[in-house]
Amino acid sequence: MSRSSTALLVLSLVAPACSTAGATRTTTTVVTRAATVADTTRVAGTVVAGEWFQGAPVRSRVLVGADGETYVGLWIDAPTVEANGHRLPLDVALVVDTSGSMSGAKIESARMAAASFIDNLAQGDIVSLYAFSGDVRELSPPVVVDDATRAVLLDRVRHLYAAGGTNLWGGLHAGQAATASAPASHPVRRVVVISDGRANVGPSTAAEFGDLAAGSTENGTQITAIGVGLDYDEETLGALAVRSAGRLYHLEQPEQMAAILQGELQMLSRTVATNAVIEFVPAEGVVIEATEELRLDRVGDRVRIPVGSLYSAQRREVLLRARVRGAAEGNRMLGRAQLVYQSPGADAARVHSREVPLAVEFVSDEARSSASAHERVQAMVSRFEAAQSQMRAAQLINEGQAARAEAELQRAEERLRAAASVSFSDERVQGQLLRQAAGISTGRAAARRAVAAPSAAATRGASLQNRSSAMDSYGY
Repeated sequence: MSRSSTALLVLSLVAPACSTAGATRTTTTVVTRAATVADTTRVAGTVVAGEWFQGAPVRSRVLVGADGETYVGLWIDAPTVEANGHRLPLDVALVVDTSGSMSGAKIESARMAAASFIDNLAQGDIVSLYAFSGDVRELSPPVVVDDATRAVLLDRVRHLYAAGGTNLWGGLHAGQAATASAPASHPVRRVVVISDGRANVGPSTAAEFGDLAAGSTENGTQITAIGVGLDYDEETLGALAVRSAGRLYHLEQPEQMAAILQGELQMLSRTVATNAVIEFVPAEGVVIEATEELRLDRVGDRVRIPVGSLYSAQRREVLLRARVRGAAEGNRMLGRAQLVYQSPGADAARVHSREVPLAVEFVSDEARSSASAHERVQAMVSRFEAAQSQMRAAQLINEGQAARAEAELQRAEERLRAAASVSFSDERVQGQLLRQAAGISTGRAAARRAVAAPSAAATRGASLQNRSSAMDSYGY
């Protein structure tokens, strides 16, 4: 259930040759600000030198005759915020599945987790609460947290009960409607949805839910999707996370819910930027294609990759794959990228990073090409390819081929550990490789159990675990 702080998103570059009404809101004075001043970032009274946003090709020199294919990495290193007791106000909608399958330990854990979450909200935060089964119940419209409203919310959480179908669409729509009316004083906005099943009331496809989730980003809302047990729809919950630049958790044990919600609250409380998006302007003749693990919007002559809110000391990474067919020796511009985000505060100022030019030189000398490798981007490529192996393994397990999946995972783990065995100037890069390798090792063990003692539960658990680990590597 662990989540790393690094997001790995993927897209391809191909270049041709040449129903809920909101309650009355009150505003709260914002006490934390983030702003870029020249080449220095100041956050919550702390000065952090350097640029947030950087990028480089995996090799600055690309070998001619290799189909002109290369990778380009972009990364965000968010500044560290000193713990000074202040944070941005939150607007959070809790959306809880109370269908019949949530009865027993699941609904009890959901009550405890929601109560703990509400207990730890700050005075002045805004929270709403919804339960969905065959229909949607508004347990609380958006209210400002104080002693009185907190007591009412906790009492309503204690009365959550499980019965009926699964109207996930209605529950999610209600949560989105609540955060849509968030005042400017509450720039950190989240819908947290907890579900153990598959939507069987209203729209039910992953594509439909993905489109609904994408709409929430218009006001800066992201979705945290928590799948409980073995029966939830990982494709749908994954679409919610990807299309809203949010997060996905797989919990086999319902008692893990409280820790997950507490971790989410701590993360949200350290927000240093909101509504962040990477804008990429391709060079002339360059066409951009997205993979299914990426939210990519086309606006005029550029593409936009939403990355949502950024948190203290967070690392976010985007890997680009570029192909220039028939390229001759010489320099080639691929495009320019820039990070745009809102500086948290009442004025919600938009901040633009410096532009990052993405260019390579095509050469005929393989040794020169190999020597030009960029260690961080090379590690990003290794992690991306390993995540692809994890996704393939999850599918193989679903198809009853757990032995083949275990072999696929073994190869991926070996490649990651080999990549981590070299010396890195930044030890955090090596740490990312080793953490992913450890996650793959856990997935291998689950696949082996599914081979040794095949059962529906063992197979399903192994598949979900490997898919969840891959989504973690992608950053969701």
